[in-house]
Amino acid sequence: MARASTVIPTEDEEQRVVVQYLELKRLRFSHLPMSTYTTSWKQKARNHFLGVRPGVPDLLVIIPSHRSRDGLGHLVFIELKRRSGGRVSSHQQEWIDALGALDTAHVVAQVCAGAEAALQVIEQYFDPIK
Repeated sequence: MARASTVIPTEDEEQRVVVQYLELKRLRFSHLPMSTYTTSWKQKARNHFLGVRPGVPDLLVIIPSHRSRDGLGHLVFIELKRRSGGRVSSHQQEWIDALGALDTAHVVAQVCAGAEAALQVIEQYFDPIK
């Protein structure tokens, strides 16, 4: 049996922590469910024609200007990975690069290894006091 100190939470477990934090802080957010698995070719084709694309980040978080540290609104995209062993696919990296290259400081796109890293990114922009 593995020792508790060596157990690495799954990506789902990490994301649940982030979701609980976002709910507690009453921030508007959504999981972008692009990873829905199906063996149905009909459903895969439908998803594709409706715009589902691989690599879209896991979470979208809106930090309104009146609740931000700098008084500006921010749109934060988080691609969550396990603290150790998580791998960023080429599709995911392309999305992170494209979002990060937008000509504005108000859009943030980040790959985060674990919930703690994701919360650090969010708290760079979110003022929990407000």
